[in-house]
Amino acid sequence: MDKFVFLDRDGVINRLELGKYVLSWPEFEFLEGAIKAIAEISGAGYKIIIITNQSPIGRGLLTEEGLEVIHNNMLFEIEEGGGIVEEVFYCPHAPEDNCKCRKPETGLFDQVNEKYDVDYANSWFVGDFESDREIAERMGLRFKLARGDGGLRKAVEEILKNIIG
Repeated sequence: MDKFVFLDRDGVINRLELGKYVLSWPEFEFLEGAIKAIAEISGAGYKIIIITNQSPIGRGLLTEEGLEVIHNNMLFEIEEGGGIVEEVFYCPHAPEDNCKCRKPETGLFDQVNEKYDVDYANSWFVGDFESDREIAERMGLRFKLARGDGGLRKAVEEILKNIIG
């Protein structure tokens, strides 16, 4: 079994403006310290997976191909900074679709479990809203809240101070 850190994307890795979606790579802005924090947690022996709701697809504002361009560029920048992300899992549905994969539902983790052997008791979820804590608790993950510039860096520092297992 492997230890993971699951990261929300918007508001943890990149800047989030409430009510506004990232619809293209030029609109994507890494939060201060995010790339370095991802590199640090990668270097500490954790595998990283990004878990994100991407309702602009379900709302007809973004295609899956457009999201792939954003994610490919994001992953390239993270790798250039020394970080490794195993994979990005996303829910493309709008909230009103009532799907099983939109956080805080567990469907994205069902997808993760098909591919990875996760040591949930020794793994973490980092999100930017208290509602992210709900999915962490449902999955048996430890939780850290991270918001804005420096938020992920602070969360990673706390995780590394409390390495378990």
